[in-house]
Amino acid sequence: MTTKHSAIIIGAGPGLGLALAKKFGRELGEVALIARSTERLVPLVQELKEAGITAHGFAADAADLNSLRAAIRQAIAAMSPLKALVYNAAAIRPGRALPLDADGFAAELVVDVVAPLAAAQTVAPVLEANGGGSVLMTGGGFALYPNAEMAALSAGKAALRNLTATLAEDLEPKGIRTAIVTICGYLAEEGRFSPATVAEAYWDLHVSPPNERKPELTYA
Repeated sequence: MTTKHSAIIIGAGPGLGLALAKKFGRELGEVALIARSTERLVPLVQELKEAGITAHGFAADAADLNSLRAAIRQAIAAMSPLKALVYNAAAIRPGRALPLDADGFAAELVVDVVAPLAAAQTVAPVLEANGGGSVLMTGGGFALYPNAEMAALSAGKAALRNLTATLAEDLEPKGIRTAIVTICGYLAEEGRFSPATVAEAYWDLHVSPPNERKPELTYA
């Protein structure tokens, strides 16, 4: 009998988050979704269960690091051995750099950069104890091609890209696949940028052999 494992998806929504939960849930056997509100989680968890996937929902705001860490620990305790964490949350607020409120910008960076670090730090010892796994981040083309109208997000995705590269140097030797998927395009209902197709790229990173591992997949 195949051993059941689990994944945690942070930043769960009806698009890519749900597609990631379906892919990793089907492949591993069990998945937990973390999102800001229970109301957002209920229909997503129900859809996963209707698809035959063992699913759980935990409410936590990525801007609140203590809440996020607690939700991750609750998910780990409730599920089969953890094998994957996908950080898919982001603060998406249009705005140019000069008029940005500095305190608001700092708060956005917590969601975009600090929270993924806290999440990775929380799961790393668990993944190592479970024989390895993966920590995967959702990046974006703004990291490579900053957009003046999305100044905060452009900065956040660039910082996350660099953070992932440095995290990989610490986590890969522990058997933890560490990478960012830099999505250079907009999600669509069909084609290469459909959520289900993009989710396949994350799974391919999760199962990639050590000799093919790089800390970034540019998805274009």
